[in-house]
Amino acid sequence: MRSAPVIEAHKGSTLPPAPIFVDLTELTTQPLRTGIQRVEREILSRWRGPRALVPCRFDAEKLGFFALPDAVVEILTEDSNHTVEDDKERLLSHLEKGTPVSQDDIEAGLHNPEVFYEQRRAEAYRALCRDGTASVSWLVYDFLPFLHPQGWEPRTTERLMHYVRTLREIPRAAFISEQTRNDYLHRIIRDPGRAGPVIPLGGDGLALSRQRFDRRRRVFTYVGTIEPRKNVADILEAFEMLWQQDVDVELTVIGRIENRSTREPPILERLKPEPRFRYLGHASDDAMRQALQKTRATLFVSSLEGFGIPPYESLASGIPVIASANLPSLDVLSPGGRIILHEIGPGAIAGAVRQLLDDEFAEKLWGEAASLRIPTWDEFVQRLASWLHEAN
Repeated sequence: MRSAPVIEAHKGSTLPPAPIFVDLTELTTQPLRTGIQRVEREILSRWRGPRALVPCRFDAEKLGFFALPDAVVEILTEDSNHTVEDDKERLLSHLEKGTPVSQDDIEAGLHNPEVFYEQRRAEAYRALCRDGTASVSWLVYDFLPFLHPQGWEPRTTERLMHYVRTLREIPRAAFISEQTRNDYLHRIIRDPGRAGPVIPLGGDGLALSRQRFDRRRRVFTYVGTIEPRKNVADILEAFEMLWQQDVDVELTVIGRIENRSTREPPILERLKPEPRFRYLGHASDDAMRQALQKTRATLFVSSLEGFGIPPYESLASGIPVIASANLPSLDVLSPGGRIILHEIGPGAIAGAVRQLLDDEFAEKLWGEAASLRIPTWDEFVQRLASWLHEAN
């Protein structure tokens, strides 16, 4: 199915007929279905014009942008359980068929929804912005590697500096959270004229129907990558404590382990014989839906986040959350449906789990979650499109 059809400008419209090109260089190289790559896939699948959205990629060898064929859009937007390696292989031959985008066309509308650190790609953006006439815009997620480098591998900030240096020359930027917009204005650039709107991400990406409270649910679920700042080891140790105290509760952990995680692997190994524990690794959306249909509450106690979509999606499905304080995603929402931990540790997490094992308290939080109004992906893409069209 073609998700971004070429739509001619409406008769009498003041919009130019030229399409808006969207730079998907990273996504086509590493076609994940989480994080930023998920945002890109949602943009592709939900775009409704009025100007056409044409995916492109930057070729670092040929030093130019190349429009991608329809087959690439179909692969990136289909609802499937293909692995990343499968998608890489399927995309490869189509990437070689891209057609060069003329300078005039790329200047008429180029949007970047990615984070990257490739020097030649950064230089191409700076060249486009140099004379001030190109319609170039970026969607900005966060500045965590720059403002909190201790949470990343050594030298990560240095590798990413091309991104920030180029962002300072981009004429228009939108943001996924108020926190990121404030960081941009106060830490990156002091030019309010370049700071566009905050456009919160959607919470309905899992397409999970609204869940209902059932006191038989005794499973708590973590969804997200396993890396130091996510504090998954504290979650695992909290449940070990509860099981040692004969508390009737189960834990499911979903997410890939990143190389820098040192605390979690030995605990995961130790928990393999535990019948009340399941580790699913990197799971498909369908596997996540199945897990959440048995879940009493989710856990997300990250120390640092640019947004934090798993608790947002949990609440959108009506499932309460045990969450850390200061998550940008939860700042978008009115209170309710969650226990907020201001200090993160196994004891605090275990205490919150015990609270939610009380049926009366849990049912109250489920009721609060059901009343929350959470932005959708359709709303996100519609607002993004409106902002992109304002430039022309």
